[in-house]
Amino acid sequence: MRRRPTTRVRLALAAALRRRYAYAALRVFRRGLRAALEEHLRRSLGPDPYETELELLRSWYRVGIRRLERRFGAPLPFDDPRSEP
Repeated sequence: MRRRPTTRVRLALAAALRRRYAYAALRVFRRGLRAALEEHLRRSLGPDPYETELELLRSWYRVGIRRLERRFGAPLPFDDPRSEP
């Protein structure tokens, strides 16, 4: 059974919040977000009917970034090469 894209983002956020360093948390969150967007695109273009979750994905992204900033402090190290997925 495939997970919904929003579930992937929520699980990625939970995994990111368990990390010790901000760059590692950001890497995990980005990796989960990328997988969720790929799944969303696959479902959107597929033959089966799919109710789009793009707005929910956007809101979960904002929630995730806010929670990571609260946990690790702002600003997050987006320019750190270790944070790349």
